[in-house]
Amino acid sequence: MRILVINPNSSAEMTESVEEVLHRIRRPDTELSVVCTPEAPVSIQSARDVALSVPPMLEIIRRADSDGVDAVIIACFSDPGLEAAKEVSSALVLGIQETSLHVASLLGHKYTILTPLASRIASKEQDVRRFKAEPACASVRALGMTVLETEADPARTKARIFEVARAAMEEDGAEVMILGCAGMTGYADDIERELGIVVLDPTSVTLKVAEGLGDLNIRHCKHGLYASPAAA
Repeated sequence: MRILVINPNSSAEMTESVEEVLHRIRRPDTELSVVCTPEAPVSIQSARDVALSVPPMLEIIRRADSDGVDAVIIACFSDPGLEAAKEVSSALVLGIQETSLHVASLLGHKYTILTPLASRIASKEQDVRRFKAEPACASVRALGMTVLETEADPARTKARIFEVARAAMEEDGAEVMILGCAGMTGYADDIERELGIVVLDPTSVTLKVAEGLGDLNIRHCKHGLYASPAAA
């Protein structure tokens, strides 16, 4: 099985971190490629950043589809260009936000999304409604760190995840935490052990969902919502 993981920003450091984690958990028969998008912003933390990241990402997906990849994972918790990506690809396309929201709802009564900046809380709340995952959402809480800071300062990032997740447990009744940024990749196991709740690393979860759906030859429907665009 061939899976392409796209980091839609241009951060080589974040891409390497994601690649390291995913190569540890991929199945032996999974051929995994992890790439970033050089033309995109170095981090995605605004609607403008999302818009700028989409065109070059779609071109990568179009080429991968022509090359016969089995699945594509968009490894950014904003799921930039997800609907358009499903239109241009005949291979399975999964966004780490949409996937992890639905998995979280299977694992506990309520989940909380941890996002880097408070300015993105409203956007995440909109996404929860868009992906029909609102009933199980306890809250969206911010670490108070930029995306690049979560990557550059692991000790502070882990401490903030622990602090904010504990508050979500005690004050919001959350039973599942979603680490809502690719810059938080790799912390889930430690936080889960310390707090005794379920903590999801969306990129890792989405890789395993992609492998499972690929085994069953299940892909997104190309009739209706995700139909291929008409030729120009």
